[in-house]
Amino acid sequence: MTHKKKGWRNDYIARTSLFELIGKDVKYFVKDIRKRLAHGGRLPVIVAYPDFPSKRTTIFKIADALNYRLTNKLIEDADVILYFQDITQGDPGILLEIKNRVVLNIGCTDISKKKVDSVHQSVFGYNTFIDPMTHQGIAVRKSDTNASHDGEIIRCPIEKADPSRVYQLLIDNVFDDKYVVDYRVPVIGGVIPLAYKKFKEHRVRFTEVHHASMHDTDDVFSKEEQALILQFARAMKAEFCEFDVLRHSDGRIFIIDVNKTPYGPPAGLPEAREAVARLARAFQQAFLK
Repeated sequence: MTHKKKGWRNDYIARTSLFELIGKDVKYFVKDIRKRLAHGGRLPVIVAYPDFPSKRTTIFKIADALNYRLTNKLIEDADVILYFQDITQGDPGILLEIKNRVVLNIGCTDISKKKVDSVHQSVFGYNTFIDPMTHQGIAVRKSDTNASHDGEIIRCPIEKADPSRVYQLLIDNVFDDKYVVDYRVPVIGGVIPLAYKKFKEHRVRFTEVHHASMHDTDDVFSKEEQALILQFARAMKAEFCEFDVLRHSDGRIFIIDVNKTPYGPPAGLPEAREAVARLARAFQQAFLK
């Protein structure tokens, strides 16, 4: 179980100094005064537990947009509780602590590549995994751990597979001679409020985003594709999440990553303010009626 430095307003990562802790608590106390005034004296609360979200996370920005206090203290009268732990497989101890509460994402305990691919096969009827010792042609080798960004292109067949790695189809998501394009797809309570296109240069296709744009969901995915994405979210037991989706040259879409502690909108997005407003409205309608 993760050790925390306990503050008055929130609990912080263990390496937080006493000076930092006091500064953070004072900052969030002042912010919460403004939020309380915005709600006529009542301070509504979103609990993200056990990790306190970074200011770059989607839930942090949604809380600010809605003028809700965001904390990782398990407050009894919280308006909503979100299981928020940035690890590939959930900590059983943490899950046990909150099992008797109504908690978003509490069933989303495994976001490994193997789990994602297995669920993808059951929902879509096809998947990304290949046998690198029999596959002919190029493929992708990467860690099974989420958010490792260590994908590398290899040529198959190979003599021996590394059991600590997964081997996947290299999805042909080429946009032009300079960029490939990934989709980042937020899912909030059974709704896809928008989608981002993330453009990456070929040489850093597994890591750096060069630029991004925001789109209406209907402009990038068919109704059938949207239904499958939402079915996948239900199968992953993720009520609040973002997916990384790639479209292959044959038209099929592949969900390759599940992000249950998403960061967003993408850095440098021109429509960032509008994106946060849309996400906040969707969150409010889904969970804060």
